[in-house]
Amino acid sequence: MPNEIPDLLSRITDDVRAIVADEIALAKAELKPAVRRIGVGSGMMGAAAYVAVSATIVLWFTLAAGFSWLYAATTGVSPLGALFFGTLTVVVLLLIVAGLLVWAGKTSFSGVHGPQKTPETITGALDAVWTGLAEGQDRVAAELAGDGPPDRERRQQSDDIQLDLKN
Repeated sequence: MPNEIPDLLSRITDDVRAIVADEIALAKAELKPAVRRIGVGSGMMGAAAYVAVSATIVLWFTLAAGFSWLYAATTGVSPLGALFFGTLTVVVLLLIVAGLLVWAGKTSFSGVHGPQKTPETITGALDAVWTGLAEGQDRVAAELAGDGPPDRERRQQSDDIQLDLKN
């Protein structure tokens, strides 16, 4: 009997460690796809930001050289008017690309969900641990009292008597 209690505690400790390790592994497995989707969506958002900044940079270059020669040569617009329309064309195209990248990134984020099974299995595991602890307390109490394993009702009555004595 003296060796049974330390062995029992050792087994309980090993079981709890195994349960915790399994729950952590399950959480990692469930979260990995969500983290990947978040990474892809964040990359799309970063690319959209880069394109929007590029639109600003290209705006200055386009003001200097841009498509002004095309408008000037084909439409007969003044050089200043051709410079304006060339710049406007490039900026609008880049902002359309940025908008498409934002849309793609947002679509990627919409499929992200939290873990589904992990909370359920953790609740089940905790219930099993509490039940096992209660049964273990019953067995230890029975061993210390020298009788067979008590039933729940007898244990509850014993707890009530002990509470009455303390008050």
